[in-house]
Amino acid sequence: MHYHGRLSAIGVVLLFNLLRYLYYHQYLALPFKWNFFILTFIFLVIAWWSGKQFDNVKYMSERDPLTGTYNRRTVEQTFQKLARVCDQKNQSLGIIMLDLNNFKEVNDEYGHQKGDELLIHTASTLNHYVTKDDLVARWGGDEFIILAPNIKEDFADDYVQKLQRVIKEKSSETFTNVGASIGYAIYPGQGDNFQKLIQEADTKMYKEKKEK
Repeated sequence: MHYHGRLSAIGVVLLFNLLRYLYYHQYLALPFKWNFFILTFIFLVIAWWSGKQFDNVKYMSERDPLTGTYNRRTVEQTFQKLARVCDQKNQSLGIIMLDLNNFKEVNDEYGHQKGDELLIHTASTLNHYVTKDDLVARWGGDEFIILAPNIKEDFADDYVQKLQRVIKEKSSETFTNVGASIGYAIYPGQGDNFQKLIQEADTKMYKEKKEK
């Protein structure tokens, strides 16, 4: 997702000043004054600052403050949009839930700061692994979720299993015995709404976790 508050605000100011110029100095033929540029500059500075504040607020409302990934609210909203696209284009949408193994042990042995570092490290790994169309979010605690639109037939064997290997390999560079249990669900084949799909993915994830 991109944040265009500053560009939008500056665009509005430029359009307003263009119309102001055309009305006063072309239509009414009033004499042109150089303070027009001074006022335009002031308006642009105010617009840039206001747009920046808007972008900051929007960013904080959509993101997890620790990892910088998206939050639960954004995931649910994005799912609705992606599901509509899937319905229109007859595509499938993958939902992946991921829970770190031995996260509690890391917290207990090394402290919560190291636990936070592991979460940040995992978020970075996920963001580097996924495609530009995928969305990564922190679901809560040591759980993450990925929305993967327009998935292929080998989604489970290729995407999910490869993701599991990548997380284990990257985590082992800093932390020992840390991997991930993963569950997934596919829209619309395994559920027609977000809650059903989350429940399906969550059940698979914890089943895998118990088997380890």
